[in-house]
Amino acid sequence: MGVSERKERERLQRREDIILAAEKVFFSRGFDKATMDDIAEEAELSKGTLYLYFKTKNDLHLAVVLKATAIMNDRVKKIDSSSRNGIEKLVELGREFVRFSRDFPNEMNAITELQGLTYETLSMTRQELQQILLNFTPVRLVIQFINQGISENLIRKDIPPMVIVHTLWLQFLSIVQISIARKGLFEMLDLSAEQLYESHIELVLNGIRS
Repeated sequence: MGVSERKERERLQRREDIILAAEKVFFSRGFDKATMDDIAEEAELSKGTLYLYFKTKNDLHLAVVLKATAIMNDRVKKIDSSSRNGIEKLVELGREFVRFSRDFPNEMNAITELQGLTYETLSMTRQELQQILLNFTPVRLVIQFINQGISENLIRKDIPPMVIVHTLWLQFLSIVQISIARKGLFEMLDLSAEQLYESHIELVLNGIRS
């Protein structure tokens, strides 16, 4: 291995170490309370070195989210390769989303917290953020399954596809956020996130079926 290859491997390893440190700090202290000083200390690096890899705390937040979505993408890829129709795939995607929130609550919280960020708060352009959201998150599959459902004449064609996409994406996120925030209340009422999802998705699908 040459010097340049070794340096690149070391750079990538350090970047991964920083993301791991950020996860520990974000998950234990919360995104609002965590600071770059905290993360630098956890990573055992100077803050100056940290800024060589990530310009802002929000950039690190995005890196943590992309790591979380990689886990989610791996879990949902089986849905994409199945023989289900577009609507069936959308329903199963939502179910897997709820299961992911149960199995990886910290990672799910990172994803929902990121919804409040915009490209102005990140070190990237609007187009770059759009490409990340459309190519590296499950939004890509929501778009794909909706277009499949439209081509199968199962989903209405008079509603712009991207309106349906964002309606369903917000629905997925809302179910997860509400079920976490009001967990005690729903447990008292013998309701689960899965039950809330099944009820909500049926109402939404009744509005978009052709």
